[in-house]
Amino acid sequence: MRQIGILTDNSALYERLTIQDNLELFCKLYGIHTKQIATVLEQVNLSNESNTAVKNLSKGMKQRVTLARALLHEPRLLFLDEPTSALDPTNTRNIHESLRQLNKAGTTIFLSTHDMEEAESLCDRIAFLHQGSIAALDTPQQLRLTYSDNSLTVKTTEGCYHLPQNEESAKRIYDWMSKGELKSIHSNEPTLSDIFITLTGGTLK
Repeated sequence: MRQIGILTDNSALYERLTIQDNLELFCKLYGIHTKQIATVLEQVNLSNESNTAVKNLSKGMKQRVTLARALLHEPRLLFLDEPTSALDPTNTRNIHESLRQLNKAGTTIFLSTHDMEEAESLCDRIAFLHQGSIAALDTPQQLRLTYSDNSLTVKTTEGCYHLPQNEESAKRIYDWMSKGELKSIHSNEPTLSDIFITLTGGTLK
């Protein structure tokens, strides 16, 4: 268990104890020095709240304490279930950066999330689950390419065009470029949310 960290929606804390007391208890259980507490509290932006009783914390702050507890023993394998679900944008960004640093340092992270932007930002590989099975598994970019309709959106001085990727479209784009009429061109890969809807019909089961 020293190699594994877990954050779930029922990762209970001792409500009458302070943040510091909660984390000191788990330091004893893991057999690690309490100096690690300051490090994890900084990671979750709670350094100034260490002496606050858990019962007085908001839902988002409790979420950050449970994440700090999961990081306390520097696990090599970390399971996170919706780690930023109750957090504001600033704290979400801070948690994301901490997770990136952990991953760079060698920690393997399994992240369960319904936030497709979060998944694309953090994950090297993404699995879509539907009815208990993996419906798709690949890198974010490859998933978007796989489910792309291979079309282009082209904006010119005359208007906006949705074109297939073929030789005829290339000739039209070249013509607009040579005349100085081309304003922008983008390939039309779907978002991860689009792919989720395609694979599952838009609902979790």
